Amino acid sequence: MAEKIKHKRERNPNKKPYVTNAQLMEAFYESKEAGDLQPQLAKYICQLAERYSLSPNFIGYSFREDMVAEAICTLFQGWHKFNPEYYSSLGKEPNIFAYYTQACYHSFLKVLGEEKKQRQIRDELLVEAGKTASFGHQMSSRPSSSDDTSFNSSSS
Repeated sequence: MAEKIKHKRERNPNKKPYVTNAQLMEAFYESKEAGDLQPQLAKYICQLAERYSLSPNFIGYSFREDMVAEAICTLFQGWHKFNPEYYSSLGKEPNIFAYYTQACYHSFLKVLGEEKKQRQIRDELLVEAGKTASFGHQMSSRPSSSDDTSFNSSSS
């Protein structure tokens, strides 16, 4: 009987992570103490947003740079909203990396929603002008086979 072998992807020992939770926490506390966003935390936020945009969920979009810019703006505005005491009260280690990553994710979704609205408006204007709309719009506006009554009425 053949045994299933699970292969765990090995990390390159020479490749270091671009930013760690500990580095983010240290930069966060420095910024909190100074009362303003410090350059080191700003650098980490930019790296985090850029790297997260390269995940398979978001890499194929032509407006990926817009998503990164929106995420960076959002994080720059709300960098101070992270509350490490909340995690401590739960008995957990504060994870600012996860907090900022979730903020990036939601910023990306916001941009995707806005782009979808713009695409729908563009497609409706193209249809009104007698032009061909995008393939997705054509497929969504096509009647389904259950709505097609021409076949049913001709067979009677």
